[in-house]
Amino acid sequence: MRKKRVVIDVNAALPLYSKGWVSGIGRTTKELVEALDNIDNLPFEVMLYSQNTKGINGDRLQTHFKSRHLFLPHKSWANRLIGKTHLREWSTGYDLLHIPHNFEWVRKPEKTLVTIHDALFFAYPDDVFNFQYYQQVYPTLAKRCRGIITCSESSKKDIIQYMDVPGEKIFVCPWGYRKDIYFPREHKKIEQPYFLMVSCSLGRKNSMSVIRAYEKFSKNDPSHELWIVWPNTPQSVLEYCGQPHLKRRIHISQSVDDDTLGQLYSDATATFFPSRYEGFGLPVLESMACGTPVVTCRNSSLPEVGGDAAFYVDPDDMEALCDYMEQFEQQTLKKTDYSEKCMAQASLFSWERCAQQTVEVYKQLL
Repeated sequence: MRKKRVVIDVNAALPLYSKGWVSGIGRTTKELVEALDNIDNLPFEVMLYSQNTKGINGDRLQTHFKSRHLFLPHKSWANRLIGKTHLREWSTGYDLLHIPHNFEWVRKPEKTLVTIHDALFFAYPDDVFNFQYYQQVYPTLAKRCRGIITCSESSKKDIIQYMDVPGEKIFVCPWGYRKDIYFPREHKKIEQPYFLMVSCSLGRKNSMSVIRAYEKFSKNDPSHELWIVWPNTPQSVLEYCGQPHLKRRIHISQSVDDDTLGQLYSDATATFFPSRYEGFGLPVLESMACGTPVVTCRNSSLPEVGGDAAFYVDPDDMEALCDYMEQFEQQTLKKTDYSEKCMAQASLFSWERCAQQTVEVYKQLL
């Protein structure tokens, strides 16, 4: 008798191998699959499903899992077509299909597990995204699927509220962090003290509040600079930070590799992440894992991740952001006094634990 088969759609992780970058959802997909691969004697078979015209498939993840690839565009029209046929079912023979990227058109929702990372498009509809479309399609799978995984109790609550899904079909499996990347480094590569801001965008990430708070803080000629990791930085932001009084103090990196990001976290005095809404908040966890304090907000999932190790501000309170910068500058708050507490909080999360919890979900649904 063959083992039952779980098929994981890894399409969100594959841009790493075609474009050199991957979204947060792609990162979590990759980390979960790799953590599952490290579990011995799984009671079911795992297969990786991919779909694109370039032939970039799940084998790129370098796991022991088999993979199946369809040479079709990974576009909405093609996905709708596949969802109306048995093509995915015939090619993979799954007993349970795991969609880890919020939504997909599927033929058999009753045999589908979907990871919904948050209810952003309902709780904080941002004009940057086509939120009205997602408000329409997300609940169609959420209501009909076999089960839902999400990454925080906050997201579970929002999914129940906004998508009218019973709580008993939602499983919370918090994300983790890469211990080989996010850890305190012994040697600094940037000696000048600085504050760090990552995962930036206009809108809910509230990035401009940090920039404006730093602008006010910098009028007293502080020693701290501001480093920003912001892929595809808008021209308006580049021009704002390029003003004569800021351009020597604010440094923007539009692309960094994982090791460099870990070093940036480790070398920073503090990370500022005053987001208005998060399904989880990986920058909070990754910064704390490096022993670096985080200034964030007490909303959505952020208190679950930051616990009592983070500093909290209202997202609209620029004075509070500026005040924390000043306290770290004057060493009223010292990074060394909070590093152990931060790392202890981060240790509550791991990809190994997330993978084990996911295995239990697979077993229950199978």
